[in-house]
Amino acid sequence: MQVLLLNPSSTDTYQSVGVTLPPLGLLYIAAAVRHRGHDVQVVDQSVDNRTIDYMPFDVVGIHSDTTRFYKAMKLARQAKAAGTKVVMGGPHPCFSVTEVLESGVVDAIVRGEGEKSFPDLLDAWEKGTNPSSIPGLILRTSDGNVDTGERQRILDIDSLPFPARDLLDLSLYTKAHLGHRSLASIHTSRGCPYRCRFCSSSRFDGTRWRARSSESVLAELEHLVRDMGYGAVAFLDDNFAGSPERVHEICDGILKKNLDVHWWCFCRVDTIVRHSDMIRHMAEAGAYSVFVGVETPVSSVLNHLHKGIDANQAREAIDILKRNGLEIWASYILGAPNETRRDLRSTIRFACELDSDIAQFTLLTPYPGTDLFDELKERNLESDWSKYDAVHAVYKHQHISRFEMQLWLIRAYMSFYFRHRKSTRNFFRFLLNRLKISHNAQP
Repeated sequence: MQVLLLNPSSTDTYQSVGVTLPPLGLLYIAAAVRHRGHDVQVVDQSVDNRTIDYMPFDVVGIHSDTTRFYKAMKLARQAKAAGTKVVMGGPHPCFSVTEVLESGVVDAIVRGEGEKSFPDLLDAWEKGTNPSSIPGLILRTSDGNVDTGERQRILDIDSLPFPARDLLDLSLYTKAHLGHRSLASIHTSRGCPYRCRFCSSSRFDGTRWRARSSESVLAELEHLVRDMGYGAVAFLDDNFAGSPERVHEICDGILKKNLDVHWWCFCRVDTIVRHSDMIRHMAEAGAYSVFVGVETPVSSVLNHLHKGIDANQAREAIDILKRNGLEIWASYILGAPNETRRDLRSTIRFACELDSDIAQFTLLTPYPGTDLFDELKERNLESDWSKYDAVHAVYKHQHISRFEMQLWLIRAYMSFYFRHRKSTRNFFRFLLNRLKISHNAQP
């Protein structure tokens, strides 16, 4: 079958600091589809605004998160009008099934991982057989929606082919840099056992952490550096350091192979505190920047979010990262349901105290698929999904109006970035990157 995979344009967390990266999830799907013998093309509208001719394709697959849902549905309507079958995947369709399928323009939703379910669906449609026995799908039929049930998570991640990066024009991503080096991205694990109440990862990818072997990671890393010429890599795993032993193996491999690479990853503050030797090894092996979710120093808020950390751990983790010379990107959440104005002030003061290189402040956003969405759905939730971008207040807080919450977000950024000369320089770098992105995102 002739298959087109689409990634709607977006302005997300990575783009907010000047980074636009290829859609690895779709490229994994593309590799699996191609391996099954189907012809596949990929268009990433974050960098490619060409007019799409849907006529040559039998099936169009569209990825969607919540913020980009309306853009994804616009693409779905265009594809359906051209006579193709339309499949959607990603966190928003999986947790908003009725809304998607009642539109009448989407034939199926792939739940969670799609490397097996989507090619199976293509095979069934090509053969003219009923796909209702294929697990991991929700189908729109003349008799109503059919949920085929959960599919077992892919345990052997090493068995998957590398993302089909060759299907994209990678020259369109030249603005992605880390420390003045061209930046590629890589996924090395799936699943998260921590169940933070503001995050849907545990429901979407499962609570069991499933990791690629260090040998597999190093093989892809060497390919990116030696064969493709990248000087930096972003590890995009929710839980890159789920196994500190594996991180040590990856660091050993980087050093033994003499790979000249800078890299960036997410890491929990409690993991950093328990494994300071791992951070030292990471720095020796080219780690450049680490993203940490501090969120707030207020214990009652951290407990409500089910974050599983405390303020002292955050302080110690930041200190460990600083001692090892790593750039620190700290993230904070404002506007949790039980938060007070005093708590908001504490979070802003704490961010200034920790003095990370970058501070990211977001407004708590109850995305579909999260525990907080279930808790807050009766609290006058915003109905415009495009505002679920973590900078708009989207629910009615019990203490603070939406307008005031927006002011707290502005106050947080001004307090952090205008407190001394170095932080002000960082702010203008941050702002310049935002302006570049806004310009590049115009149709």
